[in-house]
Amino acid sequence: MIYVKRNPRHLYRRYNDPEDLPFIQWKRVSRSTAYNMTVSKQQGWEQASQKQYKQWLAAMKEAGHKIR
Repeated sequence: MIYVKRNPRHLYRRYNDPEDLPFIQWKRVSRSTAYNMTVSKQQGWEQASQKQYKQWLAAMKEAGHKIR
């Protein structure tokens, strides 16, 4: 299982912008599903590592955003 991420506000960029942190969407999927999501017509999905997910969580908590 790996992570995929996207930012619907600014596709393919701005993953570290504090204003965009709450809008980044994450999914944990199998490798084959992740591949299909990145090459299909579903715009904006990119493969991500668990390290990137943990960094995003830390940045969200630091900025005071709630995480579901």
